[in-house]
Amino acid sequence: MDIFKVFFISTVFSSSGAEIQLLINPVNLPENLLPGTQLSRAYDKDVAGKPDAYRFLNKTKDFVIDASSGVITSTKIFNYETDPVRFLLIVDTGGSSRSVLTINIVDVPELPDCTADPQFSSGTATLEIAEDYPLFQSIYRLTATDEDFANGDRLTYTIVSQLSGPRRGANPFGVDPVSGVVSLRGEDSLDFDAGYHTFQLALRATDTKGLFCQGTLIIKIKDINDEKPQFEPFPLDSINVTEKKRVGEIIAKVKATDPDEDSSITYSFKRQQEMFALDPFTGIITLLQPLSLDNPNNSKIYSLEIEAKDDGNNTSTYMFTVSVENVNDPIFCDTSFSTGAGISVSVPENVPASTFIYMILSRDPDLGQELEQFQFVIAVKNREPFSLESCIGTITINIQNVNDEIPVLTHIPDAPINIYENLPVGTKLIKLTAADRDIGDSVYYEFIGTRKEFSINQDSGEVTVVYPLDYEDVTVPKSWVLYIRVYDNERVHSTTGSFTVILQDVNDNSPQCSQDIYTFELPENIPLESLVVSLTCTDQDGTFPNNNITYQLIANPFSNETFTLTNNELKVGPKPLDYDNPIFAGMHFKYTLFVRVSDEGSPVLSTIITIIVRVSRVNEVDPIGATSAFTFSIFENSPVDALVGKITFTDSDWPLNNIKYTIIGGNVGMSPKFYIEPDTGMIKLLSSLDREAESLYKIVVRITDLDNDALPDPLRQRSVMAQVTIHVLNINDEPPVCNPPHIEAWIFSNINGPFVQLNCSDRDSLPEHLSYSILRGNTNNQFTLWRRGVDPPSVAIRQDFQYDVFQGIQDPMTFQLLIEVTDELGGNKATQLSATSTVIIHVLPWIITQPTPSKKTTTTTITTSVLKKISYYWSPDNWLPAVLTITGVLFVMCLYAVAWCLFKDAPACSRLFPQCHKPYHCQPSHIVKNPAKVPRMHETSLNDDTKLNETLTWLPGSHQ
Repeated sequence: MDIFKVFFISTVFSSSGAEIQLLINPVNLPENLLPGTQLSRAYDKDVAGKPDAYRFLNKTKDFVIDASSGVITSTKIFNYETDPVRFLLIVDTGGSSRSVLTINIVDVPELPDCTADPQFSSGTATLEIAEDYPLFQSIYRLTATDEDFANGDRLTYTIVSQLSGPRRGANPFGVDPVSGVVSLRGEDSLDFDAGYHTFQLALRATDTKGLFCQGTLIIKIKDINDEKPQFEPFPLDSINVTEKKRVGEIIAKVKATDPDEDSSITYSFKRQQEMFALDPFTGIITLLQPLSLDNPNNSKIYSLEIEAKDDGNNTSTYMFTVSVENVNDPIFCDTSFSTGAGISVSVPENVPASTFIYMILSRDPDLGQELEQFQFVIAVKNREPFSLESCIGTITINIQNVNDEIPVLTHIPDAPINIYENLPVGTKLIKLTAADRDIGDSVYYEFIGTRKEFSINQDSGEVTVVYPLDYEDVTVPKSWVLYIRVYDNERVHSTTGSFTVILQDVNDNSPQCSQDIYTFELPENIPLESLVVSLTCTDQDGTFPNNNITYQLIANPFSNETFTLTNNELKVGPKPLDYDNPIFAGMHFKYTLFVRVSDEGSPVLSTIITIIVRVSRVNEVDPIGATSAFTFSIFENSPVDALVGKITFTDSDWPLNNIKYTIIGGNVGMSPKFYIEPDTGMIKLLSSLDREAESLYKIVVRITDLDNDALPDPLRQRSVMAQVTIHVLNINDEPPVCNPPHIEAWIFSNINGPFVQLNCSDRDSLPEHLSYSILRGNTNNQFTLWRRGVDPPSVAIRQDFQYDVFQGIQDPMTFQLLIEVTDELGGNKATQLSATSTVIIHVLPWIITQPTPSKKTTTTTITTSVLKKISYYWSPDNWLPAVLTITGVLFVMCLYAVAWCLFKDAPACSRLFPQCHKPYHCQPSHIVKNPAKVPRMHETSLNDDTKLNETLTWLPGSHQ
């Protein structure tokens, strides 16, 4: 806008042929320059060396020009952000030439100021947040100011460093470069239990010139109970106990730890147990019932699942097995056989061979164990009654093992085994158990068929994972039926079994989108409901709800109503885009949106998508003013560069109110009288005014907006017109004028009424504002001024004029009336102006006789007295005019008395000093030389050039 200002004024004065030379023009004045520095110098060869030659035509307190040398200096230190940035000074030397000096205030970069928060700038700003503080939510806002904002400077906020303690190395915080908002960005976890208790951030605000200020923010992390208890596992997740454990004895002790400080843990079984008891506070497991394997209802393996819960209701579970070991009990026989004298059996002598005599019952209490040896002691006696002959011998029968037993699977699951994907390779899936009753025979395990995902230990029967199990891998089955073969030594006997393994999907894949960052540019007038982007995201997890995607717009206070996210479509609305907003300008005219794309698995996994929407400006509205017609008034004696008025228009397009005012029309054929400052709309006086020459000016001003569209001007510029009417107010600087100033009239003595009309006017007063009065010459008030309406009055005979006064006159009579005309009727007397008109009236007798010629000729001299009252006068104290008046009156009386004494007898002065005893000496007669040629009533104008040179001689009867 300032460029147009210079151009306009230069055009105005170019016609005058500027001869004033300016050493430097324009002048670029740095804002911090000390006053008194010479800026430029004016030179006009026509006034060189003359004092008081140079001056500024427009008033200014900020600059001075030396009147003799023309050196121009400043009088103060300027501030680019608060003072006007351009000055137009009109240099004048009193001649017809003028020059315009342009002084531009140049911005000097200044340091940003971070002292809005004194604690931050001093390094003591401290705040506390919980370790589960949400991402992207404001924690602290760095507020810095920069005086260069007015010049379009912008601040960028950065984190110089962030130190954590007692554990170091985390960088979880970020700062928005535009708004200065500090928030969590999710790059590192904010985990108090991992040792991140305090963070010290060094924040910096940097302007576009690289100048910066910085401070320190201390963030303390508050611990919350957010960690699950963690169990200390048993080796191979199994413990062994013997079947001889007594009821009440301790079986094992489970232990879980909680990373959260000051947290207690309680234990419980996930399912009710009949064989075991668990202390909820210590984790000690005790036996409730005997584990004897001799009881067929008891199992050799027990699976226990224990839950640990902390004070925050965070839970975790641990499953392990309790294996009961068999204890080898001694063989025992029938008590009647093994105690006392034993058993005596009688058989007849002729008992046949191989006849069954007696069965010895013996058993081993351990299940699955067989007797390997029988030993008999046989006593042979003579059957004679009194014979003492006998013998005793021992027969040992050894039972030889024969591999005749088939291995038996003692533990193989009936229900399917559910496992989660991504189990580490080597994870034990299950342990199968089998038995072979053959003594010394071993059992071995193998898969029937080839399975790349699992392996089974040939000796122990443990099934482990040997291949990565990824549910989303199409080459990996989702379930398996594993067939097991158990065989003995040399594969003589074998048995088979099977169990089912089902792979469960784990939510291990976060949603993935086609892009992580989107950048768009939209015009601010884009319609509501317009589609910005349709996000394309997928989740590689194979099952619902792990692969069910939801979209959530992470709203911020500025854009939460500007955009709407429905499913995966981001649209504009419900509020439209608005480029023309100071807050939005501070955001560099862009929206930064974050969309959280989440699945519905457990735990929920998500991905953050960044969408940057840049808004381009559109010139949407015309400049608006309170009215399109303005009326101003200015006094005609106003100095050049005086303010006439200011027209004010606003423009809501950004940059706000960036408007240029231009005069494009006005009074055709006239030299320019006004100019307008393009950036302020102030209309000022360019040259002097004369209301009597022109009292009304109409000019047309075009108001055009600037730089309100992405396209360069003038492609989409908008403009409106304003009609400006300027009334020139009157200043009473013109006295009344009577034309002609002298009137001479001949009347007969018998006339009655008006006989001659004055012709008086005033260029700056209306006719009705003129007042008339007879100052001198109206002897005995014989004449009066008769006025009808607003026209000038006529001189008339008074209505009570006695006709017989002149009826008998023999000679003509002459009267000389001095009439005063005053303007501004009823106005301020100090500003009133007046003039006089002389009316000479010759009264002729009605009956004319031939007069006797007179040898004495009377010379009549006509004079004009102009009274002029100055509007600016000295007003003394009240006593001074009274003293001066009395003194003046006494002085005049004394002079008259002296003159009377000296000249009373002189004939030439008889009119001035009359003798009361000779009244006829005071009445000289006026002879009409040729009465026949005098009309009945005649008036004429005297020649000003001849009459003003004549000597004043009062006519008879004209004095008062």
